[in-house]
Amino acid sequence: MTRIRKVTNFLLGSFMVIMGLALFFQPEDGVEAIMGILSIVLIIIGIRLLIQYFTMAKHMVGGKSTLYLGLIVLDFGMVSASMMNESRFYIMMYLIGAHAFAGVIGLLKSLEERRYGVNSWKFKMLYALGNLVVVLACLFFIRTTTTLVQIYGIGLSLTGLAQIATIFRKIDVVYVQ
Repeated sequence: MTRIRKVTNFLLGSFMVIMGLALFFQPEDGVEAIMGILSIVLIIIGIRLLIQYFTMAKHMVGGKSTLYLGLIVLDFGMVSASMMNESRFYIMMYLIGAHAFAGVIGLLKSLEERRYGVNSWKFKMLYALGNLVVVLACLFFIRTTTTLVQIYGIGLSLTGLAQIATIFRKIDVVYVQ
């Protein structure tokens, strides 16, 4: 992992922990801020992926996947931006759905890495199960929006801590000859 990537992971993880703690202690104000930040980030990532496709990836093998990913992420960003005026319950359902999706994808990815013998599959499995536990806890306390937001804040903080923990993980470098 490069130094720039380590700094990026640390800053992103720290931001997620701070936002999670803000959601936990100020559940009334934090949901709209999280949704606004999420929509801006998703739109920027989607545009960046589309620019990458049109400048470079369309000439590469598998470049169309960059186009599709860019369109999907940009669409999620626009949907997130349009949901900012909805009720907090619908926003939380959207965020919980994103957490569930991340948990399921992480679970499938860790199982695949386990099959290939990658050492970091346990950490990814723990992270995915943590996401799914947060989703289940949110669904259990779905009637009280304040508790729902606080549980989501805890989950966001744990995700940020996992992001920071990836900095210290050893990565195997494979050279192809």
